[in-house]
Amino acid sequence: MMRFDDTASAHPNVLYGRFPTEESTLGEGATTLEVAIAEVRADVADLHIGLNQDFAALRDELAGLRRQTDEQFASARSKMLKRCEALRCDMIDLAIRLDRLPERRGA
Repeated sequence: MMRFDDTASAHPNVLYGRFPTEESTLGEGATTLEVAIAEVRADVADLHIGLNQDFAALRDELAGLRRQTDEQFASARSKMLKRCEALRCDMIDLAIRLDRLPERRGA
């Protein structure tokens, strides 16, 4: 970071965020600056690769979670449908018994 004191002696292109690419413009400082820029670019590239890998892993985890949830939902739905069918059969059986109840009392 450049301090206010350094602005008087700094090259005008550096003050406005434009870094010259030719070494002759800044002398030895250009080599250091180019190295620093190359290091920052490499760090950004590494970060980009890392983020892509993290997002790929997250997509895989979400896909697995989605499959697992679908399987559990299908299993729960099947159990519920079987239970509803059993309850329906029990209700029909109860209705038949209730219909027969007056016949036994009258006999």
